[in-house]
Amino acid sequence: MRLSTLSTAFSVIACAVATTPSHSHAKSHVRHGGNQETDISGYFTGTCTQEKMTIRKEWRNLSKAQQNKFLDAVQCLMDSPAKSGLTATTSRFSDLQALHRGMTNTAYADIIHHVGQFLPWHRYYMHIYETLLRDECGYTGAIPWWNEQKDADSGSMWQSSMWGADAFGGNGTGSDNCVTDGRFANYTLHIGPGDEDTDYCLGRAWDNENAIANANSTALEMCNSYNTYSPWWNCISNIPHKGVHTYIGGVMSDIKSSPGDPIFFMHHMYIDRVWWLWQKQDPANRLFDISGPTLNETANVEPAGGWQNATLHYELSSFSIKPNTTIAHVMNTQGGYLCYGYD
Repeated sequence: MRLSTLSTAFSVIACAVATTPSHSHAKSHVRHGGNQETDISGYFTGTCTQEKMTIRKEWRNLSKAQQNKFLDAVQCLMDSPAKSGLTATTSRFSDLQALHRGMTNTAYADIIHHVGQFLPWHRYYMHIYETLLRDECGYTGAIPWWNEQKDADSGSMWQSSMWGADAFGGNGTGSDNCVTDGRFANYTLHIGPGDEDTDYCLGRAWDNENAIANANSTALEMCNSYNTYSPWWNCISNIPHKGVHTYIGGVMSDIKSSPGDPIFFMHHMYIDRVWWLWQKQDPANRLFDISGPTLNETANVEPAGGWQNATLHYELSSFSIKPNTTIAHVMNTQGGYLCYGYD
């Protein structure tokens, strides 16, 4: 089945998320609840050790002081000058936004969504984000993630304190859906919408019902019924990933410029954690399982030589913001190039 056909099928499923196929999983070392008990000792390689590994923590597991230090570091990236030389960048934070947009604007269109390297590239991207926070803004604390499944299952997608007026702010207001509270209130973006370079506000337009349908346990369990990477990543990409982007709304619904909202990184830390958990369910078969085309078939422009499949040797690029690496280096979060886990 062509990827475009499979993606369309998942998009239809995402509207309903009603049927969960029967399935079985290998014995797990990981609990999917809020507090994890993870047997990770067998996955350390290279320079990563138990002592060196950092743990990314759910937002609500950080103290108020820790939350503020993290938000200070994000603000630091917004206040620091751009270095990438990419179009329309005004800050180090916008370097990251421009990188993401650039990767969706190549000769064959998007090469980081609807492709086999979707999850590896975004894991690499999260690593770059963390590295900039630590190396350029002096952040030493845990990198937070947002437990979307928990909030979706509660029936209130926006219940987390991270949406508070003292954190990331809440929903947008007015005709432009501009965010007017929180640490990033009235923040002006210069990259986007889409391929444009215009000044516009950080906006959100929440849709609680549809966000819940795409992020709840039913949706996640349906995706986790797949035991191989190809159907699994397609399901994750098109339901919890795409659904939450869409139903946060505003800049988050812009596939190219969505990292203009700092919530983007909380969302993608969660998606990375979902992958991490899936890998740990059956590491012998999943830790280095990769497949899918390297170019987005939705562009309907087949390259010379045909569609090429993603392999562990595929190179991940950041337009020189940080050195390139390969998919192989990001598959194991405790493999040396990376050295982290999740709570």
